Amino acid sequence: MTGAVWLRLVEGLMMPYLVTTTVSVDPDAIDGLAALFDETNRDLVAAHSDWLGATFSANRDSGEIRVIARWRNPDSYELLRTSDAYASAMARFAPSFTGPPEIAITEVLVEM
Repeated sequence: MTGAVWLRLVEGLMMPYLVTTTVSVDPDAIDGLAALFDETNRDLVAAHSDWLGATFSANRDSGEIRVIARWRNPDSYELLRTSDAYASAMARFAPSFTGPPEIAITEVLVEM
C-alpha cells in the first residue's frame, strides 16, 4: 500500500473529497442565500449516496460565501453539477452573485 493510499484510509473508510465553491455576492443577500441553500440543497443531493454533507459560510464584510461539500467520490458531484435540477437551483442564486463562482475539488488527506 502506498503512502497516499494509506493516508486516505481512516478506520477502513476512504477519506472524502471536498468541493469548495466560493462566490462574491451582494452582502445584503447573504441571509436570503443561506435560506435558499437550506431550501434547495437537500433535494438536489437526495439521490446521491456519495454526498456526505455541506457547510454554508459567509464573510459579511467582504460579501463572500463559501460552500464546502463533502463527497465520497467527486464524480458524483460532477454528475450533479451537469443536471437540469442543479442548473435550475443555480439560476435562483445567480441574481445575487457579483462575480462568477470558483469551484475547487480537493482530496482530504489528513483529518483530525
